[in-house]
Amino acid sequence: MNQALQDYLLMGGYAPFIWPAYGVAALVLIAFAIDSWRRVYQATIALRRLEAEAALQPRRAGNKTADAAVSAQPGRQEPDPQRPDQQVGS
Repeated sequence: MNQALQDYLLMGGYAPFIWPAYGVAALVLIAFAIDSWRRVYQATIALRRLEAEAALQPRRAGNKTADAAVSAQPGRQEPDPQRPDQQVGS
């Protein structure tokens, strides 16, 4: 083996401390990556399930979020409940 490479791998006599530390750090980083990917996958499944459930449920009266989404559509005007003489589309 090349002397320079051997000196590098021995790390000046501290190799028994340095290389295991690198190994532990690599294992921790790999574990974090796997856990993150698993959580993203589970969150994606949960989101798809909730979206499917929401699509199946009928729209409830008084749902301000859904009402805001409908009234925010371009070209659509909701009648003002304060003005009974107002007609839709005027």
